[in-house]
Amino acid sequence: MDAKEKSRLELAKMLRELADNSSEAAIRSSLSRSYYAIYHAAYVLLGNVSHDELVDELGKVDWGLADSVKTIRRLRMQADYDPHFVLREFSGDIALFRLEARKQLEQGLLAYERILAEIAARETPREEARNDLGC
Repeated sequence: MDAKEKSRLELAKMLRELADNSSEAAIRSSLSRSYYAIYHAAYVLLGNVSHDELVDELGKVDWGLADSVKTIRRLRMQADYDPHFVLREFSGDIALFRLEARKQLEQGLLAYERILAEIAARETPREEARNDLGC
């Protein structure tokens, strides 16, 4: 893994750590940060992937992973851009929103960890090949 990839994964880790707050604004931010942690980790896994391509490309790795990311991406967009999202989707009930968001944040964490595991699995053969070559 090169320095740029390591830097991107460090950013992904920090974004993931911010994804556990509780006010409406903090939850909205957490949903966004959760998605971006996934996006940056997936960028390392997949290479130069756009937001529009992300779900389809992750589907080539694991359809369950792609479905989770599709959901967190949709929620991220609503949380970032729709000021009436909580009112419309949860009748303004912040407790209900908090419960659903926590569930989706957990799914986001699982997706993030799945991507990291895939990166590690792909790194192992590269490292073994370098060792075999005496690098």
